[in-house]
Amino acid sequence: MTRKIYWGVAILILLLICVAGVFLQLNRTPAEPEVFYKVPSDRSQPQPEQKRIPKEHGHVHEDSTFHVGDEPEHVGDEPEPIVPVSRDYEPTRVQIPEGISDPKVKAAWKRLDYIANNIWEWGGVPSQRAVELIDILMPPPDGFSGPTAHQDVEDTINLLGELAWSNDPRAAEVVATYLCEGIIGGNDPIDALVSIGPPAVPYLVHYLLDLNTAVPSRAVNALGLISERYRKDLGGIVDYIIIPRFEMYAALENPSGVMHFTKEYALEALSRLK
Repeated sequence: MTRKIYWGVAILILLLICVAGVFLQLNRTPAEPEVFYKVPSDRSQPQPEQKRIPKEHGHVHEDSTFHVGDEPEHVGDEPEPIVPVSRDYEPTRVQIPEGISDPKVKAAWKRLDYIANNIWEWGGVPSQRAVELIDILMPPPDGFSGPTAHQDVEDTINLLGELAWSNDPRAAEVVATYLCEGIIGGNDPIDALVSIGPPAVPYLVHYLLDLNTAVPSRAVNALGLISERYRKDLGGIVDYIIIPRFEMYAALENPSGVMHFTKEYALEALSRLK
C-alpha cells in the first residue's frame, strides 16, 4: 500500500510540472523577428558629389569636365588622302594621208585622230596596275623564241589577259600589237578589243593599212566587230577608211595562207556593214 502511495505522488508531481510548463509557454511575450539590412560603413564621411551635366549642348570629356559644343574629331584618325591614278598616256600618232581632196574622207581621218587623243571619252577606269603591266609587256618580245622573248610564255599570256580586261583603254595598244603581230592569238584578245571599243580603232587601223602586218586577218576581224557595235561613235571612219580597205581585201583572187582568212573576214564584215 505504501509503494502505491509513492508512485501516485510521483505521477502527480510530474503532471504538475508539465501543466506549469505549458502555462508558462502560453504566457511568454513573442520575440522580435530578425531583420537583415546593410549598414553603411561610415555615415559620417561625406558622399562624393555627383557631376551635374548642364542643359547646354556640349560633351563630357574623360576627366568628367563639360565643354560646350560638339566634340572635336581626333586629329590622328583622319584617313590618308586618296591620290587619283594618272590618266596620262602617249596617244598613237595618226598619219593623215596627204593629197586627200574629199572633205568626208578628210573628216574621217580627223575623227580617227580625235579618238586617238581622247580615249577616256568612252569610259574606262585609269589603273596603276595597268600602267605596271604595260611597262612589263612593252615593247613586245620577238615572239617567244627571239632574242628579246619573254622567258615564261604562260606568265606573259596571263599578264596580257589581266591587262586586256582591266577596263583601262590604254591596254588597246598592247593587245593590238600582240594580236596583229602574231605573238598571241585566239578570240579572247579580239573580244577584249571589242570591249574597249573606239579607243582601240586607231591602233587597229594601223595594222589594217600596213601591208607588212603579220596577221592582217585579226585586224580585219576586230575592226569589223567594233565597227558594227560603235558605228555611230566612229562616224565616217567606217565608211571612208575601214570599208574601202575591206573591199580591197575582199577583191583578192585566190589568196592563200593568212590572206585567205583576211578575205573571209572582210567579206563577212562587209555583209554586216553595207
